[in-house]
Amino acid sequence: MSLSIVNWNVEFATPRSWRTPEILGRIDRHDPEIVCLTETHDELLGQGGHAICSRADYGYGLQKNRRKVLLWSREPWRQVDDLGMDSLPPGRFVSGVTQTSVGEVVVIGICIPWFGSRTEARRGSERRLQWQDHEEYLVGLTKILERVDGKRLIVMGDFNQRIGQGSRAPRALRSALQEAFEPNLRIVTADLAFQGRKSIDHMALSADWAVDSVDAISNIHDGRKLSDHFGVAAEVSTQRDR
Repeated sequence: MSLSIVNWNVEFATPRSWRTPEILGRIDRHDPEIVCLTETHDELLGQGGHAICSRADYGYGLQKNRRKVLLWSREPWRQVDDLGMDSLPPGRFVSGVTQTSVGEVVVIGICIPWFGSRTEARRGSERRLQWQDHEEYLVGLTKILERVDGKRLIVMGDFNQRIGQGSRAPRALRSALQEAFEPNLRIVTADLAFQGRKSIDHMALSADWAVDSVDAISNIHDGRKLSDHFGVAAEVSTQRDR
């Protein structure tokens, strides 16, 4: 038995956006049990299922219905954490435990800051250097993943790095990203590309998962972009199911 999961940065599409019906339709075609959306609206997935979100303030003031990370599951969530740890750049983390067709799964949704995060001075906030938030997030994420029980764990979201060839991140941060997940998790989307562009939206799985398929979800509709990111869909199964 396999588990279908979807991960997509939807560039803050709202429930009333022209983009939303097509985005939701493309997600639904994969019949996912778990979805991670980044740069989204807290009501984008509408009725049905259960959603948990990161905090509304992600360093640019209170954003009301905008969320950097949302996790959705067919079944309720428990052990929900929307902080991660105090030192993490804010509003970019949410985790929980949910029941699925293959059993209980721990899911962590993340949105690692882009290189220019908070680099412009804003009232009441300290101006950051390029890549500073990104680096601090990876430091915190490494500590979080070290303390998580690694069984049936899925970490997904917007990593804001291409893996391997084509990465524009400084060498030290490329290494820091890999080290955050090694040796207990593998990034199964490292080589995924669409129309010549490698993904920065990724899925990392614990060793007890087998990957049946990983595919890109097109972000193009009638010549227009649904998002500045393409989506990611995967079918996975537990090793003992094979």
